[in-house]
Amino acid sequence: MWIMARAQPVFGPDVGLDTEREAREQSLVLAATRGDGRAFAALVRPHLDMMYRLAARFSGDRHLAEDAVQEALSVASCELGRYRTGTSLRAWLATIAIRRAHTLARAERRRRAREQAAWSPELSQSPAELFGAAALAQRIREVLAGMPDKRREAAMLRWDAGLPYAEIAAAIDSTEASVRVLVHHAVKELRESLRDLVDDTGGSRREPSGQEEP
Repeated sequence: MWIMARAQPVFGPDVGLDTEREAREQSLVLAATRGDGRAFAALVRPHLDMMYRLAARFSGDRHLAEDAVQEALSVASCELGRYRTGTSLRAWLATIAIRRAHTLARAERRRRAREQAAWSPELSQSPAELFGAAALAQRIREVLAGMPDKRREAAMLRWDAGLPYAEIAAAIDSTEASVRVLVHHAVKELRESLRDLVDDTGGSRREPSGQEEP
């Protein structure tokens, strides 16, 4: 079972610290690819909170988020040899977490839809369910789920992981300019999709934390 831990402070512009950090990361990656479990744990531990936050945002379910992180860690362990040292490990892990959360959430939605169609009568939603924060969060998840893969990943890496555009571009194999466009389109799509909730309730729209125009 992985253990949640606070993210480590981001290193500043001190080149010496950056060099030391990269050297330590390379050493840990090399050891982890040779089967050193402690080295792998040291690599991923600072990023677990971020991975869980991304998975929870997408799935809306604590247990699914935990499963997604567990699976993401398994994938990362198996594919660590593909990670390019010197690039952003945080972005690489975040992308894996988003993809696993997407897969699990999609499977869970299908399972629930089958169960509801087979056993449950159609129930009307209460005003709280229709207009409350839970409905808004659910709508955001639905919009994210319907986005093209790269747009969804770029948006979540920007909003929830707080990554710079350059790191996102490297993580999803794109360019910084393209990532800015992807995030811009994600913002526009969310605004359009949430408009009816805002109009009906008269309240102010809350978008994912960290969201901004390119």
